[in-house]
Amino acid sequence: MYVVSVINYKGGVGKTTVTANLGAELANRGMKVLLIDLDPQTSLTFSFYDPDDWRERLRDARTVKRWYDSLRGDDGPVTLGDLVVSPGPANAHITGTGRLDLIASHLGLIDIDLALARGVANGEEYDAELFRVRGALARALHEHVLDPYDMVLIDCPPNFNVVTQSAIIASDHLVIPARADYLSTLGIDYLYGNVQELVERYNADARRFATVRRHHKVAPGIAGVVFTMIQLMAQRPIAAHHGFMDQTRALGLPVFPTALRENVSLYASNTPRGVPVVLRNRLTVPAVRDELRQLTTEFLENLQPERAAA
Repeated sequence: MYVVSVINYKGGVGKTTVTANLGAELANRGMKVLLIDLDPQTSLTFSFYDPDDWRERLRDARTVKRWYDSLRGDDGPVTLGDLVVSPGPANAHITGTGRLDLIASHLGLIDIDLALARGVANGEEYDAELFRVRGALARALHEHVLDPYDMVLIDCPPNFNVVTQSAIIASDHLVIPARADYLSTLGIDYLYGNVQELVERYNADARRFATVRRHHKVAPGIAGVVFTMIQLMAQRPIAAHHGFMDQTRALGLPVFPTALRENVSLYASNTPRGVPVVLRNRLTVPAVRDELRQLTTEFLENLQPERAAA
């Protein structure tokens, strides 16, 4: 199983679009994929379920907030497997043996940082509790009920709170969607620095607090930066994008060759409802679907370079 977090400090850069369509195309290629929505805006969840359906079927018992609540003892034991749902419309468009499942988010997840910290004193007790919470998702993803999944994709909130940190600690790789503009690219280097600092701190804390003698060292890699919402001229990014794209490459981080073009009407449309763009056969701009499929191929190559070179 690969665990990949999709992350950027800045909202509105296409994190949810990338997560939903990568997951859908991987499932369409025969993989069993689990999507986890950690963003309290619940955009990924609402990509597959309408708000009324979420309120009636998921809100009270089938969201990731219930699992985070269980970490602080507010609920009985809850496993991630208890929360998995299978979006019907999306899976109806998947061919072959693949499957796309989801753990939904909750708007109340925005307050979880304060809730997890409540009642914990400063000092070593606080450090130990923070270490436990940061590593909880990684431990939970090793439940046997989740063994059948080939890929877990986590849609992270646009911040660096403890929920985001728990996703990073659980991940093998990170994907960073970004617009080719000043604000989106400015934060990439800062984000990468914070990820490195978090990983170093967590691995150091593991030597202090881990209950097993040989604790697995955390070392998530960067699968790549994917540029989104690109404006094209003659099928190439316009000149205004080039400088920001070059700045990102100069950081030494991998950048996916395929960039996703801007198409507000197509990506915003939820017709057919609950079906990501990459699974729709009838598109007014089929090149959008082709880009998503090519990005998926590059994504797999970046995760498995030895297989791609074979």
